[in-house]
Amino acid sequence: MKIHSLLFAILFAMFASFARCEEVIIVANLEAQDAPTEKWQIRDIFMGNSSDWDIEPVGLRPPNTARTIFNTKFIALTESRIQGYWAQMRFSGRKTPPKEFRSQEEAMAYVLNNKNSMTYVLSTTEVPQGLVILFKEQ
Repeated sequence: MKIHSLLFAILFAMFASFARCEEVIIVANLEAQDAPTEKWQIRDIFMGNSSDWDIEPVGLRPPNTARTIFNTKFIALTESRIQGYWAQMRFSGRKTPPKEFRSQEEAMAYVLNNKNSMTYVLSTTEVPQGLVILFKEQ
């Protein structure tokens, strides 16, 4: 049991240092000037808890580096907790999770072709013309 705890602590420390090196940006295809630019607003949209904006969130399928960083920095939940949340929401018929794609390129192509949608990508990704950056770590 102690070995598992030690291994978990080492893996968590490695991921934490990796996550600090990589950042994600939030990109969108929006018509309206008023857009969510705060982490809590983006979190609410991706977790289905926002009625302030009519924006479709688009995610990436796990395992994905951008998704892991996004979940850590914006959602503040582990992948298993997020999966559990969406399972409960689907079962109760209250909410549906964001549409998911295999790659950043697929997600950005979808957002580019669908007004009022948004996604997250690694900050090193080239953002195509037609998408705006809503959030970028400073």
